[in-house]
Amino acid sequence: MKTLDSGLRRNDSGRHPSASWGPVSLALSSALVLALANLANLAGAGYASVASSYLDRPESPGALAAARIAAQVSPWSGSRNALHGWLLAENRRADESDAAYRKALRLAPADPLLRAEYALALARLGRFDAALTEAVAQAQKLAPNSPAVQRSLAELGLSYWARGSQEQRALWLTSMRYELAHSRNDFLAHALTRGQGQTFCREMAPPLDEKKWCESMAGRLLEGV
Repeated sequence: MKTLDSGLRRNDSGRHPSASWGPVSLALSSALVLALANLANLAGAGYASVASSYLDRPESPGALAAARIAAQVSPWSGSRNALHGWLLAENRRADESDAAYRKALRLAPADPLLRAEYALALARLGRFDAALTEAVAQAQKLAPNSPAVQRSLAELGLSYWARGSQEQRALWLTSMRYELAHSRNDFLAHALTRGQGQTFCREMAPPLDEKKWCESMAGRLLEGV
């Protein structure tokens, strides 16, 4: 007579059905799991691509829907959770954005560009708090010699200098020094063309020892070029 053991029905031989699984069955199970994972990854990539196409119009209904699905079907992906976080931030959904970015950072804690992006998202939401300070500091620590990271943080400082704390400004100045040492002309041109030249010369040039450049550019700064 068949009996029950730990809630599982035995077969007529008295063994659990799983005991009769052989290498072929296990291989097939592994192949099925892998196939499903690949399908989920492809689906996630597709939805992430759709969401990315809305970055210039994040308020579109399809933007958040696509980003949410991309994150849901590939929960292991830091970049897709970050994309969802960015679009949430652009739609002023601060708490949800923060949760998405924190999940992304748990998945990719050593990604300095992700931390720099998180800092920018926080700034765009008007959150100049400890989370932003930590994001900038960690990005610099993880990639002290990365042109992409340092430029992102330096430009963040240019754009939001007036709203930053003393600690945040000190961090931004570190990235600006890197930019001035490695891409001086491009960085200063950026300050001019983005209309940030006067702020740069008034607030940042003194600690960066760039007063002479500001004096040489006085005419263009007055014109707002």
